[in-house]
Amino acid sequence: MPISAECHSDDRIVEAEFDAEPWFAQASDVDICKLAACGWGGDYPADETAIFMADINEDVKRVFTYLELVAHKKNHPGFECHVDPQSASAWVLKHRQHLIPTIQRTD
Repeated sequence: MPISAECHSDDRIVEAEFDAEPWFAQASDVDICKLAACGWGGDYPADETAIFMADINEDVKRVFTYLELVAHKKNHPGFECHVDPQSASAWVLKHRQHLIPTIQRTD
């Protein structure tokens, strides 16, 4: 079951859309709840999703390659990652139903 997600450099020079399901499949219940608690993106739990996916997805890897190339510049950009709340919640409902009450409290 695909989980839509995207990450981008803060300057939006490099962007990637990807399926975050591999991250969810290996994530702990606590990690999924932290991701839900931050609104499914724009914070450290979502960053961890993108970092994990960089080893699996070439488009996500490209974002991090770009960041490495500009890291020496003054005011170099960082990155953000956002996971689609609907597809993430649908995955949780199917695979980790016991987390639904916790995730609903964070929405």
